[in-house]
Amino acid sequence: MASVSPGPCPSTGCPPPTEIDCIVVDKVYDSCTQTITTTQTFLAPTTGCTVTSCAINLATSTCTVGAITPTGTPNYNNVTFVISANYTVTCSSGVTLPETVVTTQTVTLYNPTGTTPSCAILSGACTCVNLPNGDISCTVTLCLLLQTTATVQLLVPTYGFCAPPVCASVGPVVPCPPSPLFPPQAG
Repeated sequence: MASVSPGPCPSTGCPPPTEIDCIVVDKVYDSCTQTITTTQTFLAPTTGCTVTSCAINLATSTCTVGAITPTGTPNYNNVTFVISANYTVTCSSGVTLPETVVTTQTVTLYNPTGTTPSCAILSGACTCVNLPNGDISCTVTLCLLLQTTATVQLLVPTYGFCAPPVCASVGPVVPCPPSPLFPPQAG
């Protein structure tokens, strides 16, 4: 990725911005990360299963808002997230067992009217063992990003548009871009 000018300000400070723009962005009002661990025990298939590995499927796992309850402090709510983690257990025979563990996590977040709580599963791991009674016990650990956001208009000082540098080419050189990339801004 090419660097963006003017970059970090020198010790003498940055020059004043050339423009003040209004941009639409998703502003984060509150966020935190949390590691949760849950254990699930289930019956091994009738053919038996000596566990060799376990893997989380982050693409199909979900984390959604389950409930929002007031804390008694204005604009702060207890937000309960419902986490459904899909994982597979692989047996020494080659059989793969799909499993899902569902759990909840409640955190207190700054959640004023107009903001939306959300959750993302950033990473995860699981381990499984065979129990003496033939059951399989799996421990699933997940790293969650919990936050509240709102789409807002921000007034920001800027130095204008980012002008990408010319890419190195192997063919004939053509003026690129042939004209300004963005429409002119009002004075």
